[in-house]
Amino acid sequence: MEVVTRASGQRPNVIDDPFLWSLSRRHVDNDPHQVVLMGASRMAIAYSPTAFHEVAPRTRVVQLAISDHLPLAVLGDLAADPTFRGIAVVDLIESEMAMPLLTTQSKEYVDRFHALWRAPGALANRYLASYAQSELAQLAFGGRRLIMFLIGKRSLPGPGLVALDRDRTSHPDYDLAPPGTLRIKADKRLDNLAPAPPPSEWLAKLDTELEPMVRAIEARGGHVVVIRLPISGKLSTAIDERYPRAQYWDAFAARTHAIVINAKDIPAMATLECPDEMHLGAPGQAAFSRDLATALRERKLID
Repeated sequence: MEVVTRASGQRPNVIDDPFLWSLSRRHVDNDPHQVVLMGASRMAIAYSPTAFHEVAPRTRVVQLAISDHLPLAVLGDLAADPTFRGIAVVDLIESEMAMPLLTTQSKEYVDRFHALWRAPGALANRYLASYAQSELAQLAFGGRRLIMFLIGKRSLPGPGLVALDRDRTSHPDYDLAPPGTLRIKADKRLDNLAPAPPPSEWLAKLDTELEPMVRAIEARGGHVVVIRLPISGKLSTAIDERYPRAQYWDAFAARTHAIVINAKDIPAMATLECPDEMHLGAPGQAAFSRDLATALRERKLID
């Protein structure tokens, strides 16, 4: 069954869920030099530990980004954690900063982490399951579907474009995408892009929802870095048109206590292209991770 599965192009893929995320969250401690990454799928896919540690080999990094979940519930959890005084790196773009669910998405993950003491058996089960998933490609879509394929009832799905390992590191391979599918996804994302709120309303939302978290972490000696990762193509053009930089991003940077980084201002990052306009591929992942480590070092946040 495994031979058949791998012959179809599938790779082992650890399923991400609140339990697996909680295993990573447990590694966040009181180290002032520790970097904690937060965001949605963009940050989840963009980070390569191997490439980051080529530049900053002594820096410990914890990946807490969650695909399809905005990150402020995670940042709020760190802000409320009296032991955290590290470096919180939060990926956001202007359109996400306007979303109503900015502070509530990811809450189920945070809640699960804090309830782990009530579910030690489930945590152990998830730990063992993650090992099996990291070894067996057939678990990427479930044994039932594979059995249905073997008896001729269903076809196998195409290979996943992103595979996850046990430490929640993503391994993208957009060359596996059937022709035209990336363009279809990009166009759908563009169609769903909401109109921008007025700059004053957008900034006031961030003052209310983001800034108290930033100040709480800074009060303990920690740092918050808000970074706008590379996006490209029509999506980048549309966001630039709807959110003029001077009125939105630069205005936010001028009033927040967070350290603000825009990929457009870092020459090496600015040239990176996203195959689906939103997410970096494997070459861009490595380049971005090295550039991120360099940017943090230049700001004297890491050694």
